[in-house]
Amino acid sequence: MILMALALAAQPLWTGPRTVEYVGPGNYCGGGYAVALAPGDRALVLPQGQAPQATRLIIGGREVNIHTGIRGTAGRVVLRVPGNEIMEINDDHGITYLVVDQTSYALSVTSDAFRGYKNDRWFFRHANFAARADETVPCLAGRSY
Repeated sequence: MILMALALAAQPLWTGPRTVEYVGPGNYCGGGYAVALAPGDRALVLPQGQAPQATRLIIGGREVNIHTGIRGTAGRVVLRVPGNEIMEINDDHGITYLVVDQTSYALSVTSDAFRGYKNDRWFFRHANFAARADETVPCLAGRSY
């Protein structure tokens, strides 16, 4: 009974899932990886409910989306970093990069701006997908809205 009363009292305070925004300059840290954001760059962690977590990065005016918990698939390895490999997959939907480790899950990195690894170094100069990269840099604080 007391728990129900507390839940009803707190109900007006709950506003549901929220977007969390990180604004550069600084490092956005996301679950083991880090992305250097320049002034004006942003990272938006979007509410997904039961779906995999999604982060939208705006880097130099280009949008990059990162989804967690994606099933790993075969691709061409374009970069090896400590603890992870980055694979390029080129299909009908464009270019996707998968950041894979020893588990069966991966990060999926997509952007309409991706043109192949040699042309996408603008992104990989900002992103550090080495295992626990977020522990090696100071991380930005986010604001929720």
